[in-house]
Amino acid sequence: MELSKIITMFLCLLAAASSSANHGSQEQKFSNASQELPEIHGNKFYYFGFGSNMLKQRIHIQNPTAKRIGAALLQDYRLDFAGPQNIRWNGAVATIVPTPKDSLWGTLWDIDLGNLADIDNQEGVHLGLYVPVTVQVQLIGQEDKTNLTAARAYMLTHQPETNLYEFPDDQVPESRQPSKTYLKCLVKGAIESSIPQSYIQRLRSIKHNGQVDSNLQELLQLRDVQL
Repeated sequence: MELSKIITMFLCLLAAASSSANHGSQEQKFSNASQELPEIHGNKFYYFGFGSNMLKQRIHIQNPTAKRIGAALLQDYRLDFAGPQNIRWNGAVATIVPTPKDSLWGTLWDIDLGNLADIDNQEGVHLGLYVPVTVQVQLIGQEDKTNLTAARAYMLTHQPETNLYEFPDDQVPESRQPSKTYLKCLVKGAIESSIPQSYIQRLRSIKHNGQVDSNLQELLQLRDVQL
């Protein structure tokens, strides 16, 4: 074999080894960074779902290891709807917005750490749709308000600049209206998670755009959910 070919082959192998080492280094950095998150405990992490992921059938599609801990309250945030019209849900999607003296309910889940990347992917973190945050939530029935649980949650990268609840019902922008199917999913998940009835009524009162996805409605068994 010619010397030039041997040198070329050696350089290619060296480049491949360097690329593999860099990839492994990046994965190790991600793993190390993840282990520093306060919501991680052992080989699991706590996740606070306030939208469609309150529903067991929904979260288990991509995160089958999720186990419901119970209903949880997030203080000084509000539930809102915004974002580009979501193709999957045919309307605005849920987000949490820092709002002093407001609050919202959701579901606290315990999930295997191996599913962390899966839920990031479901929330479109890689597309810049949502950004992960750590929030402190209070489990229902927990009398000590200082005994909070750190949990992973997701908020829209482009947060709404106005408060949805300040609009008269007939003036809610279409870009802020969830689909009927999406809202049914939230209501069913809230009921399933034993979230207080007053909050469920609040969800039912949110204006939707009337859009129905028959496939999702059948998949998640939403047909009989009342709004």
